[in-house]
Amino acid sequence: MKRLLWLCLIPLGVFSCAPEVTDDAPAITPEMLRQSPASLASLEKGRALYLAHCGRCHAYMLPENIRHEDWHIVVPGMAWNAGLSKSEETDLRSYILAVRP
Repeated sequence: MKRLLWLCLIPLGVFSCAPEVTDDAPAITPEMLRQSPASLASLEKGRALYLAHCGRCHAYMLPENIRHEDWHIVVPGMAWNAGLSKSEETDLRSYILAVRP
């Protein structure tokens, strides 16, 4: 029951943030590649998923006030809403974590 409550509340928390709204997803930079444990292929897939799915339900957002450690809670709920597989969810989370400052 608590998990269901969290999945319902996560979108509210994301939308109530002071988000950075973008028209598209930031490009992958060499700096992102150096700092991320993910491969270039994973980050590219994550960026493509971000562009294809995240803007369907809300503006493209990378809320800066969601802590790095909390994205593992946020992304699964959004990935489930978008119908993403576990590997797609992993790629998307890798991209989001690489993009965040």
